[in-house]
This record gives sequence, C-alpha cells and structure tokens, in this order.
Amino acid sequence: MMNERRHSSVSTKNILVILILGSLGQLAWLLENSWFNTFTYDCVTTNTTPIALMNALSAITATVTTFIMGTISDRAGKRKPFIRYGYLLWGIFTAGFIVSGKIRNVFWASFAVVVLDCVMTFFGSTAYDACYNAWITDISDEGNRGKVTVLGQLGLYIATGIGIAAGAIVDRFGYPAFFISIGVLVSVAGFITASFIEEGKSQKPSLDNNGEGFLKGILSSFSKESYQKNRELFLVLFALFGVMVAFQISFAYETIYANNVLHISKSVNSLLMLPVAPAAIAGAVIAGRFADKGKGIVTLLAAPLIFSAGALITSFARGVAVLVAGKVFLYGGMVMMTTSSMAMFKNLSPADERGHFEGIRMVFQVLLPMVIGPSLGSFLIEHYGLGPLIYLTTAMVSLLAVVPAWILNKSEKEGV
Repeated sequence: MMNERRHSSVSTKNILVILILGSLGQLAWLLENSWFNTFTYDCVTTNTTPIALMNALSAITATVTTFIMGTISDRAGKRKPFIRYGYLLWGIFTAGFIVSGKIRNVFWASFAVVVLDCVMTFFGSTAYDACYNAWITDISDEGNRGKVTVLGQLGLYIATGIGIAAGAIVDRFGYPAFFISIGVLVSVAGFITASFIEEGKSQKPSLDNNGEGFLKGILSSFSKESYQKNRELFLVLFALFGVMVAFQISFAYETIYANNVLHISKSVNSLLMLPVAPAAIAGAVIAGRFADKGKGIVTLLAAPLIFSAGALITSFARGVAVLVAGKVFLYGGMVMMTTSSMAMFKNLSPADERGHFEGIRMVFQVLLPMVIGPSLGSFLIEHYGLGPLIYLTTAMVSLLAVVPAWILNKSEKEGV
C-alpha cells in the first residue's frame, strides 16, 4: 500500500534532460510504430502480414533487450553510458531503415524491413525502455513520480508536435528525407543531452541478484512467488496490458486507414493531432496529480472507459470532425492509463531491480500488445477488409482493463 508520500523537488537540469531525451525517444518510437508501417505499405507491399510480423518481432526484441540491458545496468550501477551511446546508435539505424526501400524483390525487401526494425529497436530499448526509464525512477520518489511521469508523457506530445510536420515532409520530400532527418536529430541531440545525466543517488551496483544466475533471475520474474510478492504491481500491469492490446489493434494501421478509407492525406492526418494533443496532455496532468496523491487507481479505472468511447466514436467517423472527436477521447484515455500505471509501477518496483522490472513492464506494455494487437488487426483486415471493425474491436477489447483495475481497487479498500 502507498499511503505515506515523500515529497522532493526535481532539479531544472533533470527536468530538461527528461523532456529532451523523452521527446527524442518518443519521436523515434513514433516514427517506428507508425511511419515504418506506412512506409512498408506504400513502398514494399500492400500485404499487411509483414507489418504485423515487423511489429511482433520488434516487440520481442524490445522486451528481451530491456530485460537483459536493464538487468546489466542494475548490476553495473550505471545508466548513463547505456543511454548516451544507445541514443547515438538508435538514430543511425533509424535513418538506415530507408535502405529497405531500395530492394526491388518484395520478399527480401520485407525481410530487410523486419531485420532493420529489430536492430533499431535493440538500441532504442537499451537507451530508452531499459535505462532512461529506470534512471527516471532512480532520481524520483513516491511524492513526485506522478509529476515526473507527466514530464515523460509531455515528451510524447512534444514529439507529436514535431511529428505533425511528418506528413508534409513525406508528401513533399519523400521518406528518405524524413527518416534521415529524424535519425540525425535523435543521434546528435540524444548523445549530447545524455552527457548531462547524473546517476541517481539510490543507484548502486547489484551484483548477485539474491544469488540467482542471470537467466534464472529473469525467468523467476514470472514465478508464482514473484506474483505474490508484487501482486499490486502485476495488477497495474494487467490493466495497462488491456488498453495497450486494444490500442495496437488499430494504431499500426491508423495512417493507412485515414489514407485509404477516409481519404485523408498524410499531411492533413498529421495535423489532426494538433487539437488532440491538449486533451491528452490534460489527461496526463490529471492522472499525474492523482498518482502523487496516492489515488492513481481512480484514473486507472476511468481510463479504459474513456479510451473505449474514443475508439467507438472513431469507428463512426466519415470525416475530419468526428475523427478528431474520437481521437481526443482515445488518446486522452490512453495517456491517462499510461501515466497512472507508470507512476504506480515505478512506486511499486523493488529499488534494487528497477532496470530488471522495466523488462517485466515491457512484456505487458509492448511485447504482448504488439504481438497480439497488430496480428488481430491484420486478421480483421485480411478477412473483412480495411474498415471500422478494427476500431470497434479496439473499443471492446479495452474494456477488459477494467477487471484488474477493479480487483486492485477492491484490494486497496480491503487492505489486502
């Protein structure tokens, strides 16, 4: 239970580092999660199977990488070198993704798309998922993790703001200019900004992992004993899992849907995030404040309902106005869920295994959702056509997140 809160301030330097690295990381993931898919559909093949495979293998790579590199950084007692050089290589391979479009054979082009995405993901997950997120936990406490998590979410919308120009860049200059410009920005700005990182005072080498071997220590995370010891943490992750699976059903095909079903250009579709961003930021701030007051469960319960309403509205969209209304609720609900769940997760993570537990989070937030979601979306498209069904399915699946959130709420009230 988390009733007593410690309150401390976050330095201006750390705030800037969090915002800049968070924005760069989210920008790279935005490109990978949305524009790699669109690039594959436009330039490689209109068969959505490679997209689903790319998302699934990328998610597996991200999760395995976060487990391994997070645990290594725990044992090393350092995050900075992993973040600094991770960002440098992350940007290089982001720019290099464009090489796959030069291959004329569809099979080998599809193969290159999957491999390059996995390599890019390895460095991104090392720098961002494993070590940047663990570093944020290292330098914060239970009284300000909601605020710090909001800063990370603001990075998403700063990245989205930059990404609004993506459609226009692609439409006017093509994919090479877009991928290379983002890759250079992530490499250069990430490497420089990470040099200002100071390791958290609580971060010390963890050499023996309670006497367990490296692989055994990772596998033990999913044992019955681990669940019982960290029951609240796993319930938070189960709730997050429900919304993220639902989100990935439609997100991988969001731009493709707008282009081919609603006949909205890439430039206009990117601009639609302008009215959505303020609502999403407001959702993040509200969730962060509730989390810092020890009431994160409130937004954990509300977020799936808001998200589901947004997906339902989006399914009825036939033009820009209804589409924007749907996105406001959909993204607002998702950001409320990620903010509240991340803040609660960080508070519940064991202090000497924060990097390791980031790997567990990745299983629920990335691996399983990105394997299940895009595959289900691809199945629906292949069998029923590209249409509103993917958003109707998104709306229904997201409601499953209410179950673990309700169980957690009941446990907190009963003091279990």
